[in-house]
Amino acid sequence: MKAEIISIDGQKKGSIELPKSFESEVRLDLIKRAYESEQSKLKPKYGAFEWAGKMTSATKQMKHARDGYKAHYGQGISRVPRKALSRRGSRFFWVGAFAPGMRGGRAAHPPKSYKNFEKCINKKEKMKAFYSAISAPKILIIENKFEELNKTKDFQAAVKKITSEKRALIITSKEIKTKNINAKVVPVKRLSVSDLAPNAIPRKTVLWTEKAIGEIK
Repeated sequence: MKAEIISIDGQKKGSIELPKSFESEVRLDLIKRAYESEQSKLKPKYGAFEWAGKMTSATKQMKHARDGYKAHYGQGISRVPRKALSRRGSRFFWVGAFAPGMRGGRAAHPPKSYKNFEKCINKKEKMKAFYSAISAPKILIIENKFEELNKTKDFQAAVKKITSEKRALIITSKEIKTKNINAKVVPVKRLSVSDLAPNAIPRKTVLWTEKAIGEIK
């Protein structure tokens, strides 16, 4: 399998033989699983506040008693937990609270902070998903001079000549600090399925430098 080599001026320079990894079977189901696994590890754990729906400046909560102080018995009201807002003698003004379905009450089944939201995938499946995401898009190779550029304006000019795709993915052999360019530059050592297939959908075109291709087995 061959791919075109493009110069930093946007001209075709020749072709290169790609490693066999780029001929892997495209498995969209594995790509989706690997993408969801990577994204689940990036999301912080969350959960409801322990005292949500239970905090009040009013007097104490109504008890589930049949008689006695602040009792339901003889008041013509249901046995719903309540909070007393005011009182006059033995008469109270109260509202339902502290229970699901009550105004200002807690949620019935809120998310728990101790729950594990991570989605796991086997190592072999993850590796197969990675090679599937590599093989799915069209591959274009950029000459190594691209990695030697050190000014933002030079990067911008080269990217515009190479591709017109918005937020194109360019994979390099080393870390390159870039700002305000119409592309996403990722070193091959930090390449992931999320880069190759955002939202679990493989990119149409991916650009590699010659050196980065040499690091793929």
